[in-house]
Amino acid sequence: MVSTGIFTRWTGWTFWHRWETHCNRVPAERQWRARIMSKIVLLTQGYSNPSDAKTAAGVLRWRGSEVVGILDSECAGRTAQEMLGVGGSIPILASLDGVDADTLLIGIAPAGGVLPPEWKDVLREAIRRGMDIVSGLHYFIGDDDEFRELARRRSTRIHDVRKPPRGLTVSTNTARDAACFRVHTVGHDCGVGKLVVSVEVDRALRGRGRRSALVATGQTGMMISGGGICVDAVVSDFIAGAIEAEVLKHSGEEFVLIEGQGSLVHPLYSGVTLGLLHGCAPQAMIMCIDPKRTEVRHCDMPMPPLDQIIDHYHRMAGIICPSRVVAIAVNTFAMSGEEADAAIRSVREMTGLPATDVIRCGPDEIVDAILAEKERRERHEADDAS
Repeated sequence: MVSTGIFTRWTGWTFWHRWETHCNRVPAERQWRARIMSKIVLLTQGYSNPSDAKTAAGVLRWRGSEVVGILDSECAGRTAQEMLGVGGSIPILASLDGVDADTLLIGIAPAGGVLPPEWKDVLREAIRRGMDIVSGLHYFIGDDDEFRELARRRSTRIHDVRKPPRGLTVSTNTARDAACFRVHTVGHDCGVGKLVVSVEVDRALRGRGRRSALVATGQTGMMISGGGICVDAVVSDFIAGAIEAEVLKHSGEEFVLIEGQGSLVHPLYSGVTLGLLHGCAPQAMIMCIDPKRTEVRHCDMPMPPLDQIIDHYHRMAGIICPSRVVAIAVNTFAMSGEEADAAIRSVREMTGLPATDVIRCGPDEIVDAILAEKERRERHEADDAS
């Protein structure tokens, strides 16, 4: 059996909305009707590092209680914490032998989203063992005749999370009129932590008693949050419309956090970034950066100055809805404590904006900036009305 939905198990994961509430937000055709997924093995064979295995790292960070192991024979015997910086003592396994699991989740997000050819044997073995397959790759495993037939025979399911829903269309340019305050995480590059920042800020807002929702725009966010859409798998004409529709589903919330993708200055991904920016029509943006990044990832291009990148976002967002960067999320994962403190101070001084690392220091500084911007805009609108 083949499905294109998302996880429905939330037991033990306290900070997300309860599942029964979530079901009211996600259309029926996007709800995962599979059995409860409670014992996950993450497949990262040969890619067990925080950069390549960011899907695995995200699942470990926010759904770690459901992960029983990570499959990578090259690192067998080590732990998730050692290799990915998250996940504690969850073991890295050499094989599926003797593993009590019901789901194999592909834990990497390679450029182009191609299934590594050598992984096909692993998928065959997992299906034969009765495990469901969860994939966020651009390569849809459920469209492969061999895997589809094997899954049918073994009564398992293949979930291609990245597969877009039917019925997408162009934008109607209405997200900008939604009552919710829209906050968009943007970046100077890909792979700088836009999902992490979106999740942590959404969580912090709700921790302060504010009504907030997360709109996931990539496979990892969907696996974590239970909703959203993978915008990089959507036909280019429909990207803005697809994310607009997701925002409007949550228009009754006070805040909507929209996960960003790519970067306006990234030659490979800027098309997705711009469609997403215009479709969600943010009123505030959080700039996510890695201060050690001197070149744009995956291409031989120097990283432009941060002030120029921020200006690009202001200009492009302003075409649809006036918006500005209100805070900087600094990814200091690869730094010592002293290096991280110095980097954050430097960013504050250079931009004049609040700056923090949401994992190392917490998201409160960014949340304060969002609340202040919302109040500023409300005062401005009230003055205009009078």
